[in-house]
Amino acid sequence: MTKERLSEARRTLAQVLEKLTPLVDVLARRDPMLKGYLDSKPRTCGKPGCRCATGEKHPAWVLRIPQGHGSRSRSLPEATYRRLEPLVEEYRRFRLAAVGWRQLVRAADSAIRQIESARLVEPEAEVERMKDGK
Repeated sequence: MTKERLSEARRTLAQVLEKLTPLVDVLARRDPMLKGYLDSKPRTCGKPGCRCATGEKHPAWVLRIPQGHGSRSRSLPEATYRRLEPLVEEYRRFRLAAVGWRQLVRAADSAIRQIESARLVEPEAEVERMKDGK
């Protein structure tokens, strides 16, 4: 590895460290979070006497809860939906930070391997150099 590539690997490592710090703040928070997704699109409920039966959709507040390979949906009153929004948003922030963390750790690992490779000396050549007192 050339000195230029070694310098680039060191810069990458320093940049990763800078980017990790804000992610730690998000990942280490104590705020509660809810693993789920909120949806509030107009829907039809399917009740025969409801106005949506004639095509006029009405607001529906839904919490989708991941389960295995699918999800379970639960209808909510609007007030409950509004109270759950910050919890779901905190989960979204946590997941984004976790994804970013993993990407940065992979970049750091690559830079570390490049630095290691550049700094390693050939054992036999180094033994000979040490014998010669250099």
